[in-house]
Amino acid sequence: MTIGSLQNSNYSKQNLLDPAFIPVQKNKPGFFIWRVENLHLAPVPKDSYGVFFKGDAYLIYNSSETLTKNLSKHIHIWIGSESTQDEQGVVAYKMIELDEYLGGASIQYRECESYESESFLNYFKSKGGIKYHNGGVQTGFNHYEKKFEPRLFHVKGKRNVRLNELSSIEWSSLNRSDSFLVDFCSTIFVWNGKNANKSEKFQAVNKARNFRDERNGNCNIVVIEDGEEKDLQKEELKLFESKFPLKEKISKLKKESTHHDDLKFENDSYSYLKLYRCSDALNDGDGMVKIKIIEQKTGPLFKEDLNSDDCFIIDNGRHGIWVWIGRKSTKKERQESMRNALGFLQAKGYDEKQQSAIKVTRVIDGSEPVEFKALFNRWPEPYDTKSLSRTFSINSLAKNVHSKFDAFVLHSNHQLASESQMVDDGKGTKEIWYIHNSDIHKLDVSQYSEFHTSDCYIILYTYKLLNLEKHILYYWIGQKSSLEDQGTASLKTIELDNKLFNGQALQVRVVESKEPVHFMSIFDGHIAIYMDGRVHSYSNSSSNESSNLPENYMLQVKSYGPLNIKAIQIDFKAYNLNSNDVFIICHKTNIFYIWCGKSSTGDEREAAKSMVFNRKKEPEIIIEGQERDQFWSVFGEKAEYSREKRLNQTTRTQFARLFEITNSTGKIQAQEIHQFSQIDLNPNDIMLLDAWDKIFMWIGSNSNKTEKDEIEKIAFDYLKNDPSQRSLDIPIYKIKQDFEPPIFTGFFGHWDPSLLSSKSDDDYKSLKEELQSKNQLHLFQIAIKDKSHSTNIRESIDFNKHPKYTYEELIKPVDQLPENVINEAKEVHLNEEDFVKIFKMTYQQFREKPAWRQKELKRSVRLF
Repeated sequence: MTIGSLQNSNYSKQNLLDPAFIPVQKNKPGFFIWRVENLHLAPVPKDSYGVFFKGDAYLIYNSSETLTKNLSKHIHIWIGSESTQDEQGVVAYKMIELDEYLGGASIQYRECESYESESFLNYFKSKGGIKYHNGGVQTGFNHYEKKFEPRLFHVKGKRNVRLNELSSIEWSSLNRSDSFLVDFCSTIFVWNGKNANKSEKFQAVNKARNFRDERNGNCNIVVIEDGEEKDLQKEELKLFESKFPLKEKISKLKKESTHHDDLKFENDSYSYLKLYRCSDALNDGDGMVKIKIIEQKTGPLFKEDLNSDDCFIIDNGRHGIWVWIGRKSTKKERQESMRNALGFLQAKGYDEKQQSAIKVTRVIDGSEPVEFKALFNRWPEPYDTKSLSRTFSINSLAKNVHSKFDAFVLHSNHQLASESQMVDDGKGTKEIWYIHNSDIHKLDVSQYSEFHTSDCYIILYTYKLLNLEKHILYYWIGQKSSLEDQGTASLKTIELDNKLFNGQALQVRVVESKEPVHFMSIFDGHIAIYMDGRVHSYSNSSSNESSNLPENYMLQVKSYGPLNIKAIQIDFKAYNLNSNDVFIICHKTNIFYIWCGKSSTGDEREAAKSMVFNRKKEPEIIIEGQERDQFWSVFGEKAEYSREKRLNQTTRTQFARLFEITNSTGKIQAQEIHQFSQIDLNPNDIMLLDAWDKIFMWIGSNSNKTEKDEIEKIAFDYLKNDPSQRSLDIPIYKIKQDFEPPIFTGFFGHWDPSLLSSKSDDDYKSLKEELQSKNQLHLFQIAIKDKSHSTNIRESIDFNKHPKYTYEELIKPVDQLPENVINEAKEVHLNEEDFVKIFKMTYQQFREKPAWRQKELKRSVRLF
């Protein structure tokens, strides 16, 4: 596709740095906000950070140090829903100018009112969220009015709160799914719909408290639950009904929220992913520059799909558009990247509201954020020794932990535990069961390191921490096991946990070939996996020698990293040999070999020797190239096999992402939490911690039954919808609140064991009672006395009852107007047809606009 016809910007670049940017120091952390005023940037006072006017456009810059002590630079533009095209153009150009001043490597974001990214909202978390006010600099409504008018705010967001001022204070502005604030200055009502979630109700009450504190405590707070309006005190009810007459509630109150979550998109799945390359600019000879966008592929994506010479657009549907700028791309391509992305959205056919809902982010080659890398199935990076918290490589740590550290060290050093994914050195005790006929059966100790691909197993691992026993229940799923056995393994794991440990053990789902490092460590770092037979058939054999092994077998012994060597049964054929590995070869004639490829490792050879289970005869060690004819006769004949040296596997640097899972709306939803810490774990919900090659499901003590019952399904659905298209077989850990192991807590920095226990489900109730206990009667009386401003001209006018005149008659000077024309509301004297023709909307639509916007519209058509 070809997007946009781009000309030189209307806002010419100045030779000197914009004075607004002088306070910004290139190489130091900082946070700045500017607003476009008269097509220039003006700094926003720090005490107004978090307040945004709908009629304005803003530029936001944040720089902070990363874990590696580098400076991460982020530039956002914020577009108000009523801002002008000129203001939007200025702020877009100023973003380019600031980026060039900073060196051209910042991450850029476009934020639109009500559709901001979580990272943007996170800036204002300490201020209780962001607040939208009507008006803007162009209309004169750009500051708090001295004469107070009642205001209605919609409270949205469980963690990062949006406080949106609504234009109409009436029942039709409310709904049963959300919480609202009605501000009468001396009294604030918090009204909670019956389906509002606990978190938003708490946030609404908390915001009311913030308002009261700003007024030095001279403000009453009344919390109303949907359906309990008649329980209000006389003075409270009188004031509330001045705006919300109870007789109108049934007919006007909306059942559901009309929030932007209801927007429909053709591609709504997180897994939708397309990669486009931006070609060199094309000039049609008319001075107009066009950019050609060429589709490259659909997901999964790999880092190698990107080329540093080019620019790319990654389309993740409604979940965002990413623009990736190669480090060798031109300055012009960098400058035009955001504009190209917006042109791309237009070319996709999205309407204005859909375009606002889609987040647009520009990233630079080499400075990609975690959220961008998560879109890729493979993103190899060199190991960074400076980064030791949420970004790390397991293989470099696990082997040392296995040999040097005990459980106390790891439980004391949560960071080391999370990095190595070891809770101890793997030298505790274990007990193993296998699944057969819908029940569990104990496995003989002699078979503890052997697994069959058609079976499922439960492994109970016990270790000691300060003389207290800790327990892990692994359930291992063979690749060819039946669905019935898989279900039984999951169910029996839960039963064992409840029966033996009162539900306090760590439960881990492990799928064949995806075994986590600690699982491997409890078997000294090596296991054997057989393709033939079922464990129960061998266990019941009367043979005295190696009854658990097939008569003829061949195992390929291969290292997948420290503490991760697997001997996997393969077809008994000579052509399956490989110079990179070690092979255990057993024949029914009691011939027994360990064949070592020239490129195999010492660890693989030692592991193969230790895997010779219960054989009376010592194996013969054969080095590749030194085979005798007797060796080849075991296979029937000699055959060609692979001798090419295997390339070293690149390991993906890990990163952790935290999501809150809830079904408060009746369907499972996930919200990512950026820059998370322990305080972000919500006891009312399920939390999902994504550590790339494993998933942790944290179960809050107050999470509901539906969420708990669907915990594995939630994890699978998350993986199925992951754009990187990872395997569904990665380990899934189920962790209960207050029983978190260090391999989990280490992702959260400092961990306070008592913190979550102190987070009470009654916080909302307690805060509500505390605030209402401080109410003062005289403040209600002041509010009732002042409510006369609720009957303004705009609300008292009935369009159809007024005499009608032509547009030409109504634009005459005041002294020439017909006698019965209301000068402040000339628009009501137009007939319906003329009104639509002049205002491009119906009178009802006009009435729904804020007062400042109505004034602006009337001025534009000379009726003000």
